[in-house]
Amino acid sequence: MKILHFSDTHLGFNDLDRVGPNGVNLREQDFYDTFTYVIDQALEIKPDLIIHSGDFFHRPSPPNRPMIFALEQLNRLSDANIPIVVIAGNHETPKTIYTSPILKAFKTIKGLYPVFGQNYQTFDFDNLTIHGLPHINDERVLLEEMDKINPIPDKFNIILLHTSIGKRYIMEEFGEQLYPPERLELLNKFDYVALGHWHNFQKVSILEKAWYVGSTERMSDTEAGKEKGFCVINLEKGKVVEPVFHPVPARPWFRFDLKKCEDKTVKEIEKELIEMATTHPHEGAIIGLYFHQIQNLQSIALTQRKLEMIFADALQVHAKRIFSVSDRNHDTQRWSNSGKSTTELLTDFIREQTEDKADSLIKKAKDYFDTWEKRGK
Repeated sequence: MKILHFSDTHLGFNDLDRVGPNGVNLREQDFYDTFTYVIDQALEIKPDLIIHSGDFFHRPSPPNRPMIFALEQLNRLSDANIPIVVIAGNHETPKTIYTSPILKAFKTIKGLYPVFGQNYQTFDFDNLTIHGLPHINDERVLLEEMDKINPIPDKFNIILLHTSIGKRYIMEEFGEQLYPPERLELLNKFDYVALGHWHNFQKVSILEKAWYVGSTERMSDTEAGKEKGFCVINLEKGKVVEPVFHPVPARPWFRFDLKKCEDKTVKEIEKELIEMATTHPHEGAIIGLYFHQIQNLQSIALTQRKLEMIFADALQVHAKRIFSVSDRNHDTQRWSNSGKSTTELLTDFIREQTEDKADSLIKKAKDYFDTWEKRGK
């Protein structure tokens, strides 16, 4: 029996305030594109069943566009007679009783089996039983539903979970849940544990047959350089399941760490950045830059505009600066005790950072300050 497993599609996610030619947020469209790619591949592969392990939507009350898109794509599977089981993750689970579970709408589609609310459910497909435990906000109810988990003898058993198996898979989100360690041994009785929540593809080492398939699109620097995709597994008697990973064409995302910036000049850091940009084709990519042990004056010199000019083909460049502690203390004392005016401090900065044309830059800066002071009067 052939099963396709994917997860964490986060339909409706948007970011960056950038809009494409179709009027849709570029990042929102990225998630639609990778989702469509998975459905296209499913129609070619023709699995006996598809399973989705949570965070189908990014919000418990998605806008019209992601909802309509989801129904259109899922109906493609229904028309092809490919059944799919979907469990609710923490992102689409309502935080209060006043919001109806969005996955309830999926009950209107033939061959689609949503698992949501406060209930553990099972579904039978010939000699296979699918066990689904959705995200449940109430820990007491969650433990009660976990008590019901029980593999069926003489059948293949797959369980869908959206949770953290061990602390290393915690993502520090609202509703974060850690699967109880004392209950992990039961999971080894399943033929395959289909996990959602952690966004990178990875086998869980503390279990025998548990895999995070990962998300279909990148969402943070922790996913930079990691392939996104889905898995296909084959259930055969006497054989341990080994998922085959299929990558999807997600938006490229790079993270670059520049170490010990305090030991370098600004020009040396710029040269390092240019080399990174040259050796890594980054058209349409998201770039994360981490400046470690950077000094305050270096940070001022490495402006956002300068970084965007170096990575000119990127969709977005965002920088995180981890400042040098010694430099921070030194500068605090230096600036507070210097008794110098703002103009004098700026003059010192220009001379420290500029090897040539310092005098002309200082003159121009003074002209700006003089103009500002006159306007203030």
